[in-house]
Amino acid sequence: MARKLFIVEDDLLFAQRARAAAGRLGIAAQGVSPTDARTRTWDRDQVVLLQATLRPEQQLELVGHLTHLRPAPVVIAVTGHLETELRQRLKAQGATLAAHSGMDRALARALGINVPGDAASHPRA
Repeated sequence: MARKLFIVEDDLLFAQRARAAAGRLGIAAQGVSPTDARTRTWDRDQVVLLQATLRPEQQLELVGHLTHLRPAPVVIAVTGHLETELRQRLKAQGATLAAHSGMDRALARALGINVPGDAASHPRA
């Protein structure tokens, strides 16, 4: 079963960038509000993408909620490279981390899409 992408749309610019990344990967994305993300029934074949730097405490709480559901979706939290403490806290909550500059690659991996030139999709012998 192919994974489906959902974008937590609480920031217009991030949502536009995320939809553009999905378009480059040739996949459809569905937007959800933070409230819908919290109340929706998820499964392990769904990927939830959110920007963690906007209202980080609320995003941390949402990530923790989503990753502790059973079944839980794959949660990708996007941050800046230098937000070390936030990244550590997100990882501890169970999120997959992505920097803004690496969002396409993180999405491709989570969605099971092979991207030419991605070293992770070409393991060394």
